[in-house]
Amino acid sequence: MNPAEIMQGLTSKNRMLTQKNEEYLGLAEERAQNERAYKVVYAQKLLDLKSHGTPITIAKDLASGDVNVSKAKFNYEVAMAVEKACLENIKDLRSQIDTYRSLLSWLKAELQSQ
Repeated sequence: MNPAEIMQGLTSKNRMLTQKNEEYLGLAEERAQNERAYKVVYAQKLLDLKSHGTPITIAKDLASGDVNVSKAKFNYEVAMAVEKACLENIKDLRSQIDTYRSLLSWLKAELQSQ
């Protein structure tokens, strides 16, 4: 690789990293909204079951099995997984940027030694 290719790759990865960081902010907000929705639906179902005389130990299991609660939990868990995948992608991009920096440093040292 020549210096221009390395700089082009570094610039490209930095741009991608910026985009992923912006994407991550949206994903974190979406995850938080899904978490809130899940907790609200779960709490409402628990309250409903408890108000009808269901013992709390059984009510927790029944609430977890409710269709609306399970859908909300599924959405929350999917949002968490997508957010985590984005974070892993950010880590990968940082690693690739470090690799380009190392290549650039190595190339600079090679050119200076000639």
